Formats: sequence, structure tokens, C-alpha cells
Amino acid sequence: MSNFRSFQEDQMLSMNVEGARTRHSSNFTLIEEGRIGVLRSAAILGANASGKSNLLTALMAVKWIVQSSGGRKEGQSIPPYEPFRLSKAGQSQPVRLEIEFVVPSGVRYRYELAFSKNRILEERLYSYARRVRATIFERGPDDTWETIKFGGNFKGGNRRFPFFPNAAYLSRAGNDASSPEFIREIYRYFADISNIPAGNNLFSLLPLTDASTLAAVSELVCLADTGVTKVTMEEKEGADDIKLPDGMPEDLKEIILAQNRLSARYWIQSQSGDLIAFDSDEMSDGTTRLLHILPLVLETFEKGAVLAFDEIDAHFHTDIVDLILRLFHDDQINRRGAQIIFTTHDTNILDSSSLRRDQIWFVTKDKGSSSLKSLDEYDRKYVRHDSPFESFYRDGRLGALPRVSYGKVKEAILGALAAKASFQQDVADA
Repeated sequence: MSNFRSFQEDQMLSMNVEGARTRHSSNFTLIEEGRIGVLRSAAILGANASGKSNLLTALMAVKWIVQSSGGRKEGQSIPPYEPFRLSKAGQSQPVRLEIEFVVPSGVRYRYELAFSKNRILEERLYSYARRVRATIFERGPDDTWETIKFGGNFKGGNRRFPFFPNAAYLSRAGNDASSPEFIREIYRYFADISNIPAGNNLFSLLPLTDASTLAAVSELVCLADTGVTKVTMEEKEGADDIKLPDGMPEDLKEIILAQNRLSARYWIQSQSGDLIAFDSDEMSDGTTRLLHILPLVLETFEKGAVLAFDEIDAHFHTDIVDLILRLFHDDQINRRGAQIIFTTHDTNILDSSSLRRDQIWFVTKDKGSSSLKSLDEYDRKYVRHDSPFESFYRDGRLGALPRVSYGKVKEAILGALAAKASFQQDVADA
């Protein structure tokens, strides 16, 4: 990734296992007959505004281009085009995004993109089906849908589809029934990526209309020491009468209507043993968030997909975060190699007894440009696999800490208070 939001220079978040396979072996999945280890989780830490969230946004940008750009009309802009704005050169250069991934059938691919505001300039897809990189297709700045080049491994189904320059070939071909199955599988892989933004409470309750999903989520909420005995869903009368703007996207309309049509009821046992019902607004924020987010977690396990979770500590207590990670690291639950990539300010996550060095990443910012570094890149003489990661981080040995001068903050506040007092005195004197 380069020239995207706060990331000016090329940066890479790697989910590859970097040695020490005997260390927390349940934290990764082996692929290609055990030759490669893929981590099941990655924690990203850093100061406020360091650029942590932009890493997850980059992943969602690739998802949007694959899933949605194929339907763009001629001349429409590409929304994920968000170049580094603190450099004149960056504002005129393409955004570059690359991702290497493994689809459910077990084949590993690499997808590369470069795009400007209105045009996909470069697009390439490689496969590693035989452990050697093979080109599936590629296009350059001057290519059209008629001149895109295909490799010898592109077999079965149709391969050439008309699309505008602002669309990705993979988006256009992946959503066409006449395409080969492997192209459609790649398209589905990106469609299955889920995202939980920071501070977002707008999650669909529709998954909870399925009895088995509701039963599983209800039990998990009860087991999470919330004091809840069971959760039920009820339908409100007249909820469909809500008026929504005509231009609102259909998926957003569906979520809003579901939110208004469905209501969660939390049942808590009274001192006399009776169950008393409580509405969502009577419950803690953490309990209601748990109810909304758990269906996404279960779906991620079911599909072996990727879950991007921004500011996970803003949603949950440390113990719940630890519980979620334990689920992802459990071989019996996470049988399909699902992954969670999350940002956090919670230093409790820096525990060498539960996370490997290569699962922990730090984001720092210098002159507005973000950079990314794994704990595994630090000299092993000073940061061993069993070192107290949290203590080292809080001591400033690993960087990525907020640099705040208390003295300057104090001076600014005293100045503001003095100015306000002076203004009030002038008003009184007048």
C-alpha cells in the first residue's frame, strides 16, 4: 500500500508466520501442505490519529473496488481514491493497493491495483496454485476491456467483458455467471470481508431473525457475564411506515427498516426468580454491542472470512476482547482459517502468553506520514518472544506512544482561562 490516506510511502501488513512455529501454534493456520503459516489475528496499536484506522480502510477500499466498481457508470469517480494530501506529488499520483489472500478452495492469489480519481490504471491477478507465480490477467494504463491480457492459467468460462475505465475487471467478471468458477470464488472472498467501524451502532438485526443464530448469540451474551439470562426478538407494529429518502441505498434502507421493525428484549432473573424483560436502552452499551456484533463473528467463522474491527476496545471490556481472540485461536471453532485484524488502544492485549511477536503491529506518524512496524522486526536480543510486551510499550521502548507535553497543555489551558476571564471583565466594565 502506498499513497493512501496517511500512508505516503509503501507499507505492508503481513499475516505470514515469521518463524517460531512451536510458539502459540493455534494462533495460525497452515496452508500449502504446511509450507506457509497464516496468522489468525493481528493487533494494531498507535497514538490517536497515527493512521491505525487507515490500514483497515485500505482493506475495505480493495473490497469496494472488487465488489462495487463493476457497476460504475462512465465518468463516475472512484470513491476509494484518497491520496496522501500533505504532498503535492501525492495528490496527483495513483493510489496503490496490493493484497495476497487464500480463498476457501485453498488457492493463494495476489491482487494488485493502481488507480486515479476516475480510472483504474493497473490491475493484476496472480495465482500460486503450483507454488510458482502465474499471471491470471493484467492491464496497464492504456488497456481497455478489449486489450486486457490473460495468462495461460485463465481457463473455463468467458473471459472478456465490457467495462468502463473506472471499473475493475475482477469486479465486472466476478459478478457474471458466465465467468469461470475461480473468478467468482475470488469475488465472493472479498464480498465476505466484514468491517466493524469505530463507534458505529448501525448493525442489522436481521441475522437474529434466524432461530439458530439467535439461540447461539443469546447463549453467548449470557455466558459473557452480562447478568442476562436470555435474549428474545420482537417485532414492532407500524415500523414499516417510516419514510426514507428515495435516493438512499437499498441495503441501508433494509438495515434501518430492520432496526425499526425488530426489538431486542433482555431477560434478567429477579431476586424472586422471575424473569424481567429490559429494552436495549436499559442495558449497558457493551451488552447491546455484543448482541449486534456476535452474528458477524459467527458468520466470519462459518465462511472462513476476514473481520476488520476498528477500536475493538471501544466496544468491549478487555476480558471480552480476550475471549474473542481465544475463539479465533481455537482450532475446533476456527476450522476454516478465519482472521480478525483489529486496532486498539488497550495495552492489555500486549501479552506474550497469548500473542506472538508477529501478531503485534505499531503505527507511528512523522510529518503527517504514517509508517507500520511489526514487533517481530525489533532486535530479538532486546525483545524476546516471552518479553513483557506491555511494559516495554508503556516505557516507550517500542514507540507508537502519544507524544503529549503536559507543560504545553497546561500553558494553553491557563492562557485560555485567562483570556476568557479578561473578556468577561471587559464586558462587566462596559
